[in-house]
Amino acid sequence: MELSALDDQALALALKSGNTAAFDELVHRHQGRVYAVAYRMTGNRDDALDIAQESLLKAYRKIGSWEPTGGFLPWLLRLTANQSIDHLRRWKRHRHQPLDETYVPETEGAAVEPAAMATESGVRAREIDARVRQSLEVLSPAQKTVFVLRHYEGLPLADIAQQLGCTVGSVKVHLFRALKKLQKELGDLV
Repeated sequence: MELSALDDQALALALKSGNTAAFDELVHRHQGRVYAVAYRMTGNRDDALDIAQESLLKAYRKIGSWEPTGGFLPWLLRLTANQSIDHLRRWKRHRHQPLDETYVPETEGAAVEPAAMATESGVRAREIDARVRQSLEVLSPAQKTVFVLRHYEGLPLADIAQQLGCTVGSVKVHLFRALKKLQKELGDLV
C-alpha cells in the first residue's frame, strides 16, 4: 500500500515498527504545522526553523514513547511547543540581541507568514499580526502553548489536555487567562 494513502496513526505505527519511509511521509505532511507552532511560540524565523528540525528529529527518536491512544499530530505539536519553551528559556538566560529582520528569507512550504499584500488592509493586517506576536510574550509558557495549539493549530481542548498531561478544565483555565492577558495587551486594537 502507498504510504501517502495511510493516515497519521498508521504511519506512526509503521515508523514505530521501523519503517523509516513512514517518517518521511509524516515530515512531508506536518513540517509546515511544526514550523508554524515554533514560529508562533518564538516569533523568529531562524529559531523556528531550528526548533522545527529539532522537534522532528526528537519525534523520530522518541516514537517509541508515542501511544496510539493519542493522536500523532497533537503529540508532535506538543514536542514542538516543548522545544520552543526550552529554547525561550535558554534565550532568556543568555539574552541575545535580535538581528535586524528587514531581510526576509524565502522558506518553502512554511505558509505561516501572510502573503505579501500591497494594499492598506494588507499593511494593517501585518501590523496587527506583529502586535499579536509581540503580545504573546506576556503569556506564561503554559498559556502560550495552550493558546497557540488551540487558536493557531485548531486542536481540540481534549487533545491539548492529553498532550499536556492535565485536565480539560486546566486547559480552559490557561486559555481563559491567556485571552484575558491578550485582551488587556491588545485593547487599543479593538
